[in-house]
Formats: sequence, C-alpha cells, structure tokens
Amino acid sequence: MHSNSGDIATDLENGLSLEEVRQSTIKHGYNEIPEKRESLTILFAKKFWGITPWMLEITMVLTWFLGKHLEFYLVSGLLVFNAILGFIQEQRANSALELLRQKLSIGARVKRGGEWLVIPARELVPGDVIRLRAGHLVPADVKVATGSAEVDQSSLTGESLTMEKMANDVAFAGTMIKRGEATGSVTSTGVRTYLGRTIELVQLAKPKLHMEEVTSRVVRWLLIMVGSLLAIGFALTALKGMRVIEVLPLAVILLVSAIPV
Repeated sequence: MHSNSGDIATDLENGLSLEEVRQSTIKHGYNEIPEKRESLTILFAKKFWGITPWMLEITMVLTWFLGKHLEFYLVSGLLVFNAILGFIQEQRANSALELLRQKLSIGARVKRGGEWLVIPARELVPGDVIRLRAGHLVPADVKVATGSAEVDQSSLTGESLTMEKMANDVAFAGTMIKRGEATGSVTSTGVRTYLGRTIELVQLAKPKLHMEEVTSRVVRWLLIMVGSLLAIGFALTALKGMRVIEVLPLAVILLVSAIPV
C-alpha cells in the first residue's frame, strides 16, 4: 500500500529507506522551528528605547543643562537600573522557556526499512510513516492512511471539541490525540507545518503583552498631561516676558513625577 506525501510516494508497509531519509533531511532540514535570536548587546540596547527611557533621558539632559549634577546622576542610575532589571528578567524568562522546550521534546514511532523505531521527533522527514496513538502529541503534519483518531486542536484553532481524523484527513503538528489509533505519512515538517507557519506569523507580528499595552497607554496619558502643563507654563512665561530657562526646573519636576514606578 502506498501513500503520496508531497513529492514522496510512501510505502506504508516498509516506510522510507535510510537513503531516502538522508536525502529528505538534506532537502527539508530537521523537523524543528528555528528561534530567531538577537545578540545580547542589541537586546540590552533596546532597554534604552521606549517611552519611559525617553522620559528619563530627557530628564537627564535637562538636569545636566541646569547644572543639577546630583539629580543627573540619580536619574542616570535609575535609567541604567531599569535597563539592567528588565534585561535580567527577560533573560530569566527566555531560559525558563528554553528549559521547558527541551523537556517537551518528544519522540515519534516511525517505520523505516520495514521496522518500527522510536526516534526524536526532530528527525522526522516528509514521507515518513508514523503511528499516532491516544495521548500522543502529533509531531508533524500527518495525512491519515489507516485507522481513525479524535484530535484536540484547541491549541491551534481554539475549538473546544475534538475532531475525528480518518483516512485522507490531516492531523496537524502540535495537536493531541485524545482517542483512537491511526497510521499515516508525514506531509510537512518544521516551518512548513500549520503550526510552524502560525509561529512565524506571530514572530513577525511581535504582539505585545497586555501589561505592556496598559503601561504604554498610562505613560502616553501622562506625557499628554505633562506636555499640556508645560505648554501652559511656556505660554505664561512668554506673556510675562520671563526667560524660558526659568520654566525648565518645572519641566524636570513634571517629567520625573510622570515616570511610572
């Protein structure tokens, strides 16, 4: 019995040969989704870019210009402390995610050269014949050939109900087999899977955390308030014929008071 998986005609009785696996690995790569990582220097530099760092940096310029060196050093220390703290917390979170990703690395039951083997899921290639059973996490996009299984796709689609996968249906990578047993052939691996394409879109979109959005909104409103008060201050200064430099201490006070703890 044969199944057409992409450009590979898979023999369901014997699976792929070692040579076919080698050629497919060269062509398609490993069954994994590479992480896009920036250098630590760039990640740290980004901690000095944003609404809150800008407010601190403007305050630093004003305090230096006014000759308030003690205040300048205090604000500079606050800026650096904020950057270091944010950087450390981000690295801790990344380390925890990496550890979790390693613990969640799964194996796959695959038929190669007529024998069933258990291999790391990252070594799967398009055309591999694999067995899916209840409790298994689907390691790649798999086209069902024989048997049937109920699949929980909530991690991908948000559906609360399981979906039954029968012959010619595709079970997507990252979903969970809740009931049944099926044999099928791998159609896509790595970034070419439905899960892989979804993750790539998320990485491109770079969505913000809800807390980041809330903080940004608060800081924007604070800046609007500070800008309005400073505009009134400069207008009164101009009307009374005073020097603009006399309003700068007020600008420093307003900027510092508007920086969220």
